[in-house]
Amino acid sequence: MPPFNFIKQEVRPNTIPDPKVDATFRRVAKNAITFSLWKIDEDRLEAVARSQYGTFYDNSAYIIYAANLVGHYANHETITREQKPNVVLERYIHYWLGGNVSEQNRSNVMHKIQELDSYLGNAAAIYRETQNHESPRFLSYFKKGYDILSGALINSPQRPRLYQLRARKWLRSIELATIEWSHFNSDYIMVLQTETTTFVWIGRSSSGIERRGALSWVQRQTNGCPIVIVDDGYEQAMTAPQKELWNALLPLHKRMVCQASQLVTDYTDCSSNKLRIYKCNLRGRLHLDQLDVGLPAKDDLSDAHGVYLLDNYGQSVWLWVGAQAPQAEALSAMGNGRAFVKKKKYPDNTLVVRVVEGHEPVEFKRLFSNWLNVWQENTRGHKPVSTKFGKLDAHSLCERPKMAADTQLVDDGRGERVVYRVLGDQVQELPVSKTVVFTTNASYVVKYSVQCATVVPADLASVGIQNIIYQWNGSEASAESIATANKIAMVAFEALKEPGMLVQLYEFDEPPHFLQIFDGKLIIMRGQRSDILYSNNNNGDLKTNVMLETFLLKVYGDASYNSKAVEEHPLSSITSKDCYVIKTSHVWVWCGQSSTGDAREMAKSVGALMGEYTLILEGKESKEFWQSVAMYFNQALVINGHVNSCGSSTTSSSSGAGSMCNGSSNGGNVSPILSNNCYLNTCVPSKPRPPVQLFLVWWQQNSLRYEEIIGFEQQDLSADCTYILDTGTLTYVWLGAQAQQQEKYTSIAQCYVQNAPFGRRSATALAVVRQYQEPNVFKGFFESWQNNYGKNFLSYEQMRKELGSSTAPSNISAVNGTTPLILDDRQKDFDGHKKYPLPVLTQEMDMLPSEINPLKREVHLTHDDFVSVFKMSFYDFDELPKWKKTELKKQYRLF
Repeated sequence: MPPFNFIKQEVRPNTIPDPKVDATFRRVAKNAITFSLWKIDEDRLEAVARSQYGTFYDNSAYIIYAANLVGHYANHETITREQKPNVVLERYIHYWLGGNVSEQNRSNVMHKIQELDSYLGNAAAIYRETQNHESPRFLSYFKKGYDILSGALINSPQRPRLYQLRARKWLRSIELATIEWSHFNSDYIMVLQTETTTFVWIGRSSSGIERRGALSWVQRQTNGCPIVIVDDGYEQAMTAPQKELWNALLPLHKRMVCQASQLVTDYTDCSSNKLRIYKCNLRGRLHLDQLDVGLPAKDDLSDAHGVYLLDNYGQSVWLWVGAQAPQAEALSAMGNGRAFVKKKKYPDNTLVVRVVEGHEPVEFKRLFSNWLNVWQENTRGHKPVSTKFGKLDAHSLCERPKMAADTQLVDDGRGERVVYRVLGDQVQELPVSKTVVFTTNASYVVKYSVQCATVVPADLASVGIQNIIYQWNGSEASAESIATANKIAMVAFEALKEPGMLVQLYEFDEPPHFLQIFDGKLIIMRGQRSDILYSNNNNGDLKTNVMLETFLLKVYGDASYNSKAVEEHPLSSITSKDCYVIKTSHVWVWCGQSSTGDAREMAKSVGALMGEYTLILEGKESKEFWQSVAMYFNQALVINGHVNSCGSSTTSSSSGAGSMCNGSSNGGNVSPILSNNCYLNTCVPSKPRPPVQLFLVWWQQNSLRYEEIIGFEQQDLSADCTYILDTGTLTYVWLGAQAQQQEKYTSIAQCYVQNAPFGRRSATALAVVRQYQEPNVFKGFFESWQNNYGKNFLSYEQMRKELGSSTAPSNISAVNGTTPLILDDRQKDFDGHKKYPLPVLTQEMDMLPSEINPLKREVHLTHDDFVSVFKMSFYDFDELPKWKKTELKKQYRLF
């Protein structure tokens, strides 16, 4: 690919020889937790008063500096606290550009950023933020949302005013310079403030969480002023005085409202997870050489003296500056990123971030599949799981949700289980046995009853669930088997009368608790063994099935919650860390010299399932052993601990990220459909998992949209929404008690995992939990979980009802006994079209807007206009015979 050459850079001064730091910046403590906000006013830098944090003007530029301890988060309420010199801090600089900011302010803010960056030692991550397209980290600073005021109205009378309210998690209110219908969109909520009344216009496609946030915002702003709620398309339902006041500012005969999502959205779409990397070279002018990489890996950033540009396909552009790169390159990196955006013709609001080696934020690290440093710090403060956990303390798991979350163990696995094997459309219940054998060509459904080690009510409430439905899919399972198992698991989950959780997983992603319920002795055999194992009613009994004479199992793990035994054939290599169980005419347990005592104990426990066994240590093999296992095992395969093939993948990888499979040496993304010899996951990490992430998710035009919530807490979960909690080991889908489209929860999880915007495999286990039925393994990721939180949740309809009882009523009439906001499929189809005034729709065909079908003009009427013209609702009209509808449309010039 030809390199890019950029003649002009946005940042003109490449160095600051002797930084003359602004006096305002010098008040910032260099080694302190803090949050500071400044406004650029022409050539002056003004500190914003704390009481004004969260209020911005659209003609200004702002600078934010936030510093926090590693794994913690700063926000606008953070109090400055000095830290000891050896305490490591995460530092973030954001500069925010209003939609109407002047070029002079754009230039000035860049100079000030360079000053602040130099003052802080060029160690901070720098984010370029633009109005309406702010990064999740910026949004996290303002938990209750923020306001953007119009600079053009600073010296204008207080009212009337028009505000546009949007965004789901962080409500953003935008004061508009003019009062016009062109600002309206069915996705938004609009607030029209007059001297005597505040109108709240509810876009039909706005979400419940946006509507609730808007009503709360309005109540804070109005100071007792009467509030009138107006529904999109039902403006004529206002009283005559209200309509007169509205028409004076927004004439209804000029009404024109864009429909849902016809404007560009600033939410992230789960549709692309690709990344391109360029090496930056300054050869008189900026020169970019694209690296030939597949899935990006940390090792691709190999030059500590250089700068790399990462293009996340227009969603964001990242500049990585090596620790030994000249200061001039660190200072000019943002300008280079902006030049790249312009050259690629990406939107001007594309997020550009500069990071410095050794100080990369987690948002950058997780773009890579194998950035192991991301495992070194757990953002929720949990310690890593020890591979020497020892005996499980069942009482502690019940009493301490944080321990349960860290270990991903609901209980000690001693509850009752029922196992169903699914092959094609055939379902078979397996008998209760200590020996459980799965085959890779089948799916399995396991119904598990949680066993709490205490009867203390508080502990029972802490555990949260009483049942778990597991669905396990083998790597060779057919689509029919997976579909049948999925149906069985879903029916079982929906039929639960007690709190429960649904978990769907693949052969390579067994979570700790799933292995624990089999006491670490789950045996996974090749699909070719299926007929032998399950013929003649053997039901997988290895001891009694004489036809199954020889096989070899590799034992992964060193504890009951991370161990399993997997058949391998053919065996390509062995390391001294491995343990194997070989069944020939005798049962042998072979343990490498470097294997741990705990790993050997797990191998012996698996061997005991086969009957009497003999323990063989590497280097002490007998002649009888070599003769017995010759067809599977020979000394030439033992390579003294040096890994060189799939068969020797590490036994402590949490998610296969560090494994080398099918020749891949960089731990790249691995398909869930792999050869049977390549088992990547030992299921409990010996290192901390990736920092946990919480996303608010929803469907929009058949695409999954999401907003990340950085620094999350329980209060961020809303009962009318759906969320994804990505723990690195298990992806949880949290269903709010009043969330819509709950039937799509598995699709949500699968779409998220398959299109996650950072390096990961698509076979990650998925779990579904419901509000008020959260298990301890979920609760523990939140600080100070309160089991009763959300019981007093008020829906939008309830808030509206309460608001109506204390303010001027909206007087919105019902249609066929149904409130306008509760729509059936026909009304949704009617409301899904852009609405136009009647005079526009009665024009000649060649004068109609391009998106109007001349034969279906009536669907572009608002509800009010429709009733006014046809003297009936769309419901009634839709029931008429086709000839009658055509006759009426011709009568009113709508055909």
